[in-house]
Amino acid sequence: MTLEAVPRPSANSRLAFRLPTGLVPVLIGFAPVVGLAGAQGGYFSSAWGWATFPLLWAAALALALRERIRLSRSERIFIGLLVALTLWTLLSATWSAASAPSILESQRALLYVAGVGAALLLSRSRNVSHLLGGLLGAICAISAFSLATRLLPDRVGVYEASSVYRLAQPIGYWNGLAVFAGMGALLALAFAGRARSLAARAACAGVLVLLLPTFYFTFGRGAWVALGAGLLTAIVVDPRRLHFLATLLVLAPLPAISVLASSREPGLTHAGVTLSRAVHDGHRLTLVLLFLGVANAVAALAFAFVERRVSPPAALRRGFAVAIALVVVLGVAVVFSRYGGPATIAQKGYDAFKAPPPHVEGNLKKRLLNFSGNGRADLWQLAWEDATKHPVLGAGAGTYERYFLAHQPSDVSRVRDAHGLYIETLAELGPVGLLLLLGALALPLTVLAAARTNPLVPAAAGAYAAYLVHTGADWDWELPAVTLTGLLCGTAILIAGRRSHRSPPLRAQARWIGVGLVILAAGSAAVGLVGNTALSRSDLARQSQDWERSARDARRANSWMPWSPKPWEALGRAQLGAGQLQEARQSFLRGISMDSGDWELWYRLASASRGEQRRDALRHAARLIPRAELLPAAGGKGANP
Repeated sequence: MTLEAVPRPSANSRLAFRLPTGLVPVLIGFAPVVGLAGAQGGYFSSAWGWATFPLLWAAALALALRERIRLSRSERIFIGLLVALTLWTLLSATWSAASAPSILESQRALLYVAGVGAALLLSRSRNVSHLLGGLLGAICAISAFSLATRLLPDRVGVYEASSVYRLAQPIGYWNGLAVFAGMGALLALAFAGRARSLAARAACAGVLVLLLPTFYFTFGRGAWVALGAGLLTAIVVDPRRLHFLATLLVLAPLPAISVLASSREPGLTHAGVTLSRAVHDGHRLTLVLLFLGVANAVAALAFAFVERRVSPPAALRRGFAVAIALVVVLGVAVVFSRYGGPATIAQKGYDAFKAPPPHVEGNLKKRLLNFSGNGRADLWQLAWEDATKHPVLGAGAGTYERYFLAHQPSDVSRVRDAHGLYIETLAELGPVGLLLLLGALALPLTVLAAARTNPLVPAAAGAYAAYLVHTGADWDWELPAVTLTGLLCGTAILIAGRRSHRSPPLRAQARWIGVGLVILAAGSAAVGLVGNTALSRSDLARQSQDWERSARDARRANSWMPWSPKPWEALGRAQLGAGQLQEARQSFLRGISMDSGDWELWYRLASASRGEQRRDALRHAARLIPRAELLPAAGGKGANP
């Protein structure tokens, strides 16, 4: 969709919808992303409605009150494909073995439609920098808090003392945080080299020293590959690639040194260290990063000063290009001489990917030098098997976990997702769903030729490419903060390419039909918000052993989510905690009548049963999750409600 506002409305025109043209795109980029990222990346369904509902109402207001809206073909197709994917996800509930997860998946997809739609409707082509600036602000705010949990655990009050010791908070998943910070680093590099304001250039150069250590302390390996793919994409797309490379050469060394300095602090890179050691090393590294951040800001100002006053001759530019090409050729030659030809490298990479993960013995730096997929090959194989068993429509959105639990390899720990968006979509939504997904994600790339003249678009394309690569090997789709960031980068590309399209204004009838559909979607989001929030509150009350409140919230969730067995499970667990075994058993049976393939409902039923009834419930659960070692312990008053 393309939005064009008439600068001078006629006297008889209807009320114009006027807001500060730059503020709204900033808020669309900042508010939902920072809110979702701060709520465990938006992973849990109780967070979705808080972002979806206001975004949809913003879109409805734009459709109703803006004077003129022009819809380009590319933007119409983009939002249309996302809507179609959402509807197909919802429709899959009719053939899915588990309709409730399919409906939940459609609620998450609606959030992505809302974010993209609001950005397209409320941004002009000149607002690309505002939208991307809002995104960068959200990424920096979250990354600053995340890094503080590692460097200043005594001040922030968050210290990860487990054997994992990988930076994850507040998004909750280290790989998700890694690609999130990586996309921010690419955007920050572009602003540092091309922002109009010197203050913005200096600030963005400084935050590079914040983002890359955050990225590093996740100790994710796939994110480095995604970042490299994003950087290469930005260079290829940029019509001023020599300027981009010069910016990289000037502003990348100090952030690289910040990563090197981070790797030299044992208290921050080794699991199992004491809090006092982590505090000591963290405080020391904080001072180093502050110094490097200020120095990089000064370097950005110096680069801007030289750029604005010195125009390098053509011969110097050609020499720079030749030098870069020689470095690339030399690097490729060294790689081939060290590791063999392309076929040999591919085979070694495949073997390393399928190998088991390394034993790091507390030194997390060792895992960065290993290419093990950590069992992903097995997860993808299971997804492919699931897809071949449901070749037309797929097994239904949100059902991969069930297939995995029934066929879990002995050397792979439990997962909920296939750790690969594309293969999981094929398994759950079939070829139609995969085509809708790929079509939507590829659409922004088709307008790069027209959009790349915008100085920030190459970096947006790089960030978008990093997301597309990373989500192919992880569960970013289930982290709305990460996926919305990637989709808004793609949306920014479409907005930047808007000037090359000329389309007639959207007619009044189409606008009001759109308003009605958006309001209907907002109502659906509101229902999901109330129901999911009540269910979440029931879980929190149960954890504090407030059984009465937990049961009350579960009943409220059931009234708003009659299609889901989860409220019945929550009610049964509250009743079980209160000692009401017969009532709990009835609640679990009501849930099972809605979804007999949920092993957890059978397990809870066993906890509320005795004798043969308990054994029968355990047998049902064991058929659904053969490797559940906890199942034989179910039952009696000792069971965890």
